[in-house]
Amino acid sequence: MTDTRPDAPLRAALQGCPLLRLTLRDRDYGTPCPPDRWYVKAAIDDALKPAMEGMVLDLDVLDTPDGDADDVLVIGVIDLDTALPALRAVLQRLNIPAGASLVLDGSDENLAPGLPTRNELVRQATDKLIEAVLAESIVCAPADWQSGRLTIQCDGNWLGYKLKNAQSRHAASISGELRSLCEELAVLMWKNGSRWREAVLEYDGPRFTIAFSNDEPRDPIPRPSTPAPATPKPWWKIW
Repeated sequence: MTDTRPDAPLRAALQGCPLLRLTLRDRDYGTPCPPDRWYVKAAIDDALKPAMEGMVLDLDVLDTPDGDADDVLVIGVIDLDTALPALRAVLQRLNIPAGASLVLDGSDENLAPGLPTRNELVRQATDKLIEAVLAESIVCAPADWQSGRLTIQCDGNWLGYKLKNAQSRHAASISGELRSLCEELAVLMWKNGSRWREAVLEYDGPRFTIAFSNDEPRDPIPRPSTPAPATPKPWWKIW
C-alpha cells in the first residue's frame, strides 16, 4: 500500500510554477450550469494537454460559511502566457455560469473578466423571476381586474402569498405556478443575502412596482390553523 497520489509526479514537476484556481459558484440561485462538472474539467484538459502547457490537478467541492458549496478546479500551468488565452476561450465557449472566477492562486484578480459576476447573474435571475411572477399574477386575476397587489411573506420556514384587488368583488385564484414562482423568488433572494420578510408587487396594467421590507409584516397572512401532516422538507426550505 502506498499513500502516493497518482498525480504526484505532475505536482512535483509543477513545483514553483503558477497555479490557477477556477471557482464555479452557482449553488441555490437558479443560474444555468453545465449538467456535468466533469465536462468542464474535460474541456480544460483538452485545451491544455495537447500543448503540454499544464493540466487540471484537482476538482473539489468546498463548503462556504453560509452552508453553500463552490466547485473549485485547481489547474497546474507550465506556461501562463500561453495557457491563459486558451483557458479564457474555453470558459467563454462553455458559457461557464455563476460568476465563475479564474484567479492566480493567492490573488483576487479575475483573469477572465469577461465572465459575468455572481451578483450580476443573481440580478438578472431576480429580474426574470419578478417579470414571471407579474405575468402569472395577471393570469390568475379575474377578467374585471385592471390592477392588483400580490403580497409574499417569508420567514425562512414558511411562505405565504395573497393576491388582492380592493375594487373588485371577484377573488383571484392563486395557481400552482404562481406559488412555485413566489417560492423561487424568495429562495433566490434569501440565499443571496436579501432576507426580506415581505414583498409587495403592485401592478396597474403593464406597469408595476415591487417593494421589499425587512420589518415584521403589519398585516400577517394567516397560517393554516391545523398542522400539516409530516412531509419531507420542501425543496425551497431556507433553513
